[in-house]
Amino acid sequence: MMHSLTQHKIFGGEFLQSLYDIFRNHQRCEDVIAILSQVYPEDVLRQAMDDMKNKGLIISDEDDDLKIYISLLKRGLYQYNIQHMYFIPTNDCNLRCLYCFVEDGSQNISPIYMTEEIAQKGLEIFAKLTEDADQISLTFYGGEPLLNADVVYFSMRYIRALERRGSFKRPVEISLLTNGTLVDDRTIEAVSETNTNVTVSIDGPDNLNGARMDVMGRDTFNEALEGFLKFQDAGISPGISCTLNRFNSNHVEVITKFISDDLRAKGMGFNVLVPKADGSSPLYIPVEDASDQIIDAFEILRDKGIYEDRMMRRVNPYKGNAFALKDCMGVGGQIVLAPDGKIGPCQGFIGFDEYFPLSVDALYPQLPELSSEDIYKNPLFDEWRHRFPLNMKKCIDCSAIAICGGGCPYASYVKKKSIWEIDDSVCSQSKKIMEWMLWDTFDRMVTYYR
Repeated sequence: MMHSLTQHKIFGGEFLQSLYDIFRNHQRCEDVIAILSQVYPEDVLRQAMDDMKNKGLIISDEDDDLKIYISLLKRGLYQYNIQHMYFIPTNDCNLRCLYCFVEDGSQNISPIYMTEEIAQKGLEIFAKLTEDADQISLTFYGGEPLLNADVVYFSMRYIRALERRGSFKRPVEISLLTNGTLVDDRTIEAVSETNTNVTVSIDGPDNLNGARMDVMGRDTFNEALEGFLKFQDAGISPGISCTLNRFNSNHVEVITKFISDDLRAKGMGFNVLVPKADGSSPLYIPVEDASDQIIDAFEILRDKGIYEDRMMRRVNPYKGNAFALKDCMGVGGQIVLAPDGKIGPCQGFIGFDEYFPLSVDALYPQLPELSSEDIYKNPLFDEWRHRFPLNMKKCIDCSAIAICGGGCPYASYVKKKSIWEIDDSVCSQSKKIMEWMLWDTFDRMVTYYR
């Protein structure tokens, strides 16, 4: 038995099953004891019921649960201090990965390259918006960021200059997500100088990397691997971003061992395919299969001490009996700076002007008084900050509500034309991971007490 809001839990076999079955028909503890004391000792029954009361699994007043729910709901509603920026130096890319939702030919988006002026103003705006943030992070994303390398390196260094100046009130965790094919000495120098975290997109060994090709349809594995190794040779420890798709999904053990043993990556993240703007998902694999693969990979990586982001998003709130209010900072806590200086909540909507209602040019004159509240006065940003499971009717009774966070609003929109619909991939995955975590906990408890 588990309380889905607090994650307090009890394991108990037939004894707990008997208690559960009786409580479904009898509401008074004394009545339950009178019935079950014919089978179990009364002191054991009272001890078990005290434990259930302490963990909120039996309650005397439904308002007890309602108070927990409302408290968490309020936390979610007021969780919108800007703390993260997706920085898109260009929407262009030198690859044409078959599953990419950014490099989507159906959108007919012309390549745009950010200028240093936009970058400088955008970073100063971000610094002002994060004054009340507990932690601050920025991700260089694309397209392929290194196609606009000069702006990327300038921006990395300018972030650190703003820190020294006191504009950023806390250190900024900088990350670069790259396909690895354009890494050179300047990249190494800028990354090392600014203490930037690096993640390289590689979907497995050469024979499983077939979805990642260049504009001419040629394999890109060797170039990506070369970039990854350049970072390692320079003393930088890059992570790996691996997208599960039809080319590699049946080989997760091979991929995991390749990443851990051959590449010696410090961490990694498995990505489930994000649909394109028209809702299609080329190289799609069933959600159940992807979830099984991610769990299998996690069991291997856990034993090797390697961090896997997708699972740890669910494991961290579970192991701390915490509540993951939001899975995506786009629903409160994030701005995305597009190459043309427009600002929106989600990088998935690059190219959709209606999802980038703000701009550097409009916000920069307001810089001295600017705050997160000003961003969320915009109707689009305001709607997005309200989208999380506790505020979605279809999610209220879910057993995995504490670890889910609501998934991807972009995926919900392109598939079902509303950000308020459920992201089926993350929903199904969260339920499966929750069940796995419960029984993994049980198995470890049994092993420990033996």
